[in-house]
Parts: sequence; structure tokens; C-alpha cells
Amino acid sequence: MDAHQVSRLTARWIEKLPGEGSTVVSGLGVRPLIALLAELANEPARSELAEAAGGPYDGLLQTPELHMALGLWTRVPLQPGVDRLLPPEVRGELTDQAALHAWVVEQTDGLLQKMPVQVTKDVLLVLASALALKTKWALPFNEYPRGERRWLSRADRDLDSLRVYDGPAGPLTVVTVVGTGEFDVRLIAGEGGRKAVLPAALTLSGEGVSGAELLKEASSSGWKRLFSRERPAPAVEVIESMSPVPTVVLSLPYFEVDAEHDLLEYADVFGLTTAQDNSRGHFPGLSPVPLAVDQAKQAVMARFSATGFEAAAVTAMAMAAGSAPVPGGKALKVSLDQPFGFIAVHRPTGVPVVAGWVNYS
Repeated sequence: MDAHQVSRLTARWIEKLPGEGSTVVSGLGVRPLIALLAELANEPARSELAEAAGGPYDGLLQTPELHMALGLWTRVPLQPGVDRLLPPEVRGELTDQAALHAWVVEQTDGLLQKMPVQVTKDVLLVLASALALKTKWALPFNEYPRGERRWLSRADRDLDSLRVYDGPAGPLTVVTVVGTGEFDVRLIAGEGGRKAVLPAALTLSGEGVSGAELLKEASSSGWKRLFSRERPAPAVEVIESMSPVPTVVLSLPYFEVDAEHDLLEYADVFGLTTAQDNSRGHFPGLSPVPLAVDQAKQAVMARFSATGFEAAAVTAMAMAAGSAPVPGGKALKVSLDQPFGFIAVHRPTGVPVVAGWVNYS
């Protein structure tokens, strides 16, 4: 699984999303579908889908914490070559909506309940992907009430868990919350809103400036030497701490975000412009019956709690016929009182599973 391809697709999608409200997307959920369809399509749909996918279909990312699955349901005959990409065990007959809902519940371990596309009399085929991620924090948070919300806080001795990067729209503060397995969640604060912060965070390069370096230069003049900027570290301040050991004190609201997206609203991002033209068929490698994309949707959720992180996404395409411290030592405090981004990342490969934005203002 290529991290660059998934990050690029996710960043392009986020740049197109309207507004600044809380949301979440999974480019990882979309990419297998458009990569598969690219291999089964004719021109010009093939080139559009292949460009959006960024490369050929290369399987699903599977780990003990992340489950991914494909499903194909049809009312039309399939070409024999489909077995190479979609073996019989992932295929079924397209009967009713309830069967698709049941598949979603099973594949996401109940985190999601419904298939986002609708089975109508015109739908001849549904191709879907599902993913479910459940990970626990290596260092849990304490939970406490703050106003009407539940807040989470912890002190981490790993100063490298905090890094500040020079992004294209300004500096980004990135705190990595490490999971017990292969997945971490990066929390990102910066200026310019969702369309500036998240795409920049998905394409970061270099090591940035570590928390240890920040604490060493623990003054505004010192930080200016590191960054040459007036406000070099969004959401970060140096505070007094009871602990003699330097720490990163992180606080943020508990959050649970869910969203449903119509991918055809961003057809250019996903290479679906030609594929939805029902004046002719586009997928001769899939079925001898001419087919065009009629619906393309994603349902997705993410939950960040004191003990861990959970996320799930179901992406489906339906086809129709084509015609608090006290003084003592020092600590770096990161308080995410402002809107902030999050990205769940597979640590060994860097593949982003979901990316989202939390805005309670």
C-alpha cells in the first residue's frame, strides 16, 4: 500500500470539501475501488480513474487492528477475468438493501450500520470497501468535565511526540498519540482552516523541530531563532510543572465525528467524470453488460477517547445500465482549544487511514 498515493488522494479531496465544520474522510477507503475500476474500464474512463488512484490496485492493508474488506453484488453476468481481482468469496447476488446493511455491520464490527448507496430497480451492481480500525493508547488520558464537554489530558515524557513544521500556509504543530500496536493518531494545529492545515499535514516532509528543541529555546526570542516567525508554534506554550522531568502536556476534547459524502460531487478528484456518463458503458472488463456509475458514496466515523481511537468507513459505488500543573519544572503545554485536524496513520508504512477536522466553535 503506497502512502503517497493515499495521502495525495485524501489531500485533494479535503481541499474540495466546503465549509469549516467537523468532518472526516477516508481516502484509504476510496482508493481500492477506483484502482480496481481503472483496471476494468475502457478509455477515457480508464485514464481518469488511474490518474486519481495514482497507481494500480495493490491489495488491502490488513493488520491485527485494521480490518479491510471488499464486496461485490451483481444482477448481471461478470467477465471471467474478474476472478483475478474480485474472487468468488467476496461476491454475492444483489438482492435487497438489508443484505448490504448486514455486510456493513459485520465488516465494521458494528461501528457503522448502513450501506451508503441505495439499491433501486435500476442498480445492477454494487462494489464496496469497508474498513474498521480499533487501537488503544500506549499512554492513556485522564478524562474530566470542562463546561459542557468531556476533556482529555495527559503528560508525556517523550518530547519528540511534539514537532513543529513549516507548512506552506504557516507553521503546523503536530502531536503524535502513539497506539499500542501499529497505528498512531496525529493531532494538528495551524492557521488557515481545514483546507490549509490538513492537506499540508498529509504531505509533510522533513523532521520538523522537536519538543526537546522547543524547550531548549524556551523563550519567544529563542523560538524566533528556530523558525524566523512571529508565531512559530500554534497552540504551544511553556508552563511550570511539578515534575522535574520535562513533559508534553496535551489536552483536547473527546471527539466523535461522523460524515457521509457523495463522491460524485468531487468526480474530478476520484476520476469519475466519464464513468458516470450513462450514454454508454465504461467497464467491459467487469461485465458484458454496459455499465456506468450511478452512485458513489462514503459513510465514515472516528472516535477519540481517553483509552484509544476507533474509525470505520464504508465506500460504495452502485452501477446502472449505460446507454492541571503547579510551579516547579518546565513543560510544553499543547491545548487544542481551537479547531484542529487529526490523521490516523499506519506507523510502518505511513498510510493515512482516516483524516478529519474537529471544530466545536
